[in-house]
Amino acid sequence: MRIITKILLFLFMITSVNASEITFDFTIPSFSGQGKSSHYLTIENIEKTRKDAIKAADKAAKEKAESDAKNTAIAKFKANLESRFYTALAKQITTNVFGADGLQQDSGTFTSPVGGEVVTWTTPASTGNVVITVTETDGTVTTFTMPKED
Repeated sequence: MRIITKILLFLFMITSVNASEITFDFTIPSFSGQGKSSHYLTIENIEKTRKDAIKAADKAAKEKAESDAKNTAIAKFKANLESRFYTALAKQITTNVFGADGLQQDSGTFTSPVGGEVVTWTTPASTGNVVITVTETDGTVTTFTMPKED
């Protein structure tokens, strides 16, 4: 009888057990549809950030390569030589335009042996100006107009 009493006592001590139906829900927004737009937006932002980082790294590498190419000893020498060449050319043009009466030239043309640019100068009598036109090898034309006389 003791055992039966213990079993009955044990059964009365157990509280009622509630159970619910077992259900399965997808937690990934792509499958469940809940929070789907914010999930897609997060993925898009991650992809864009990565693409932007790759573009920035490529641009930085390209700029570094260009900078390194400009800073070589040969490139510096070439830039210095071109600078001196154009200074001498400017002096020669100035001498031709403003030189002594017998040495003056009202117009002239010079083709650069370094880059192939064509420098033309004229002094139209009616304007009193000196017009210098530089035509680069790619067809770009730059014109300078300066007064010849004060």
